Amino acid sequence: MLDKTISEHFVNKTIEVYFGGRPNETLTGKVVGSADGVIIIEHDNRRDIINAERVVAFWEK
Repeated sequence: MLDKTISEHFVNKTIEVYFGGRPNETLTGKVVGSADGVIIIEHDNRRDIINAERVVAFWEK
């Protein structure tokens, strides 16, 4: 369900994703897509593919 929220409200926006653990262990990037339980963000010419079920929290930067 998180992937649907992101695809409807955060595409082309920069977000920071937190997975739990230490507070500084996050990924930051521009959302380029989100579907089927996967979130794709891009930062510094690199695409990170994230399992949406593992996301604890995210916020817009």
